[in-house]
Amino acid sequence: MKLRTIAVVGAMAFVPAITPALASESTRPAVGDTTVFATLPYPGHPFGVAVDHSRIYISTSRGDFFASPATGGQLNSDGERVFAYDKAGHLVNTTYIATMPNADMGLFGLALDGNPTPTHNLYVADMNGRILRLALDRDAPAPQLFSQTPPPLSGLGWHASMWNDLVFDKAGNLFMTDDKPRLWKVTPDGQASIWFTDPRIAGIFGFAGGPLGGRIDPSGKYLYFTITISAAFPLEAVVYRLPLVDHPTAADLQVVHRFPVVPNQPLPQATGLAFSASGNIYVGLIGPNQVAVLDPAGNEIRRISSPLFDSPWGLAFIGESLLVTNADIQKPESPSRWTVLKVFVGETGLPLNRPKTSHD
Repeated sequence: MKLRTIAVVGAMAFVPAITPALASESTRPAVGDTTVFATLPYPGHPFGVAVDHSRIYISTSRGDFFASPATGGQLNSDGERVFAYDKAGHLVNTTYIATMPNADMGLFGLALDGNPTPTHNLYVADMNGRILRLALDRDAPAPQLFSQTPPPLSGLGWHASMWNDLVFDKAGNLFMTDDKPRLWKVTPDGQASIWFTDPRIAGIFGFAGGPLGGRIDPSGKYLYFTITISAAFPLEAVVYRLPLVDHPTAADLQVVHRFPVVPNQPLPQATGLAFSASGNIYVGLIGPNQVAVLDPAGNEIRRISSPLFDSPWGLAFIGESLLVTNADIQKPESPSRWTVLKVFVGETGLPLNRPKTSHD
């Protein structure tokens, strides 16, 4: 969720962000150098990003209540998309995802399984409480319903349960963030159940602002997740973690990092996160339009800024760079900002779990 704000000029040493046009191709980029990897066609508003062997997948959310809450948000009756790009940033495939008329929420999280090409799948979080599965062995895969929120929440849309991000564990379970506030576990056969809930992970608005981005750490023992605008720590953004046990308790919840409210500066508003192979944690902050870098202990060690950032939302590693989606959460829209950015960070990403899954 995004409150429109001005850009931050703070006390931290921010990293210059635009690669000089005349720089030698042989020169190693500086950390923070940012370029446009791809510009999305309509409906724009890139949210999720996943990096496969030869493709980059991007999900969209043009429908967005939070683009202008006072006027009912930005409504979309044209469906959402999953775009496939090659590693050079060229669009090679588009999958249409139908939505309800005047939808005010779209797609976000993406997760790839480890099946070989004939049965390779992409799992897509529909923020209206569904997980869709796309078979990647064809040019325009028809989306299949893999899972949805069970009764009494099923079919009630994002106001009842907002499935934001999703990530596989090694056993093939999907863990989902839901800002209502809940964390879900979806078994390999698509059965969804609430895995953890606690008032401390609620967003300031009750129905929004809670768990958003989620990833499993290098040890494979913890799920890390972001809180966009915390109620427990009013208006701050927070990164928490929970052990990956069958039934985590309230005592298991641990604060990793708090992004404080700074007077006269935008609220931090954490979104997606990604781990580097070293264990550093990259966190999108849509208030100041920055990416924060935390060390494995949760201490902030860097803040990356760029004038190209506009609601940095989804994060995924590609080589020693980070792909960052510009969600462009505002009304009126800015199609020139519907971009996926490539930010050099000088380290590689933690490989995500990609278990073998059933394609039945």
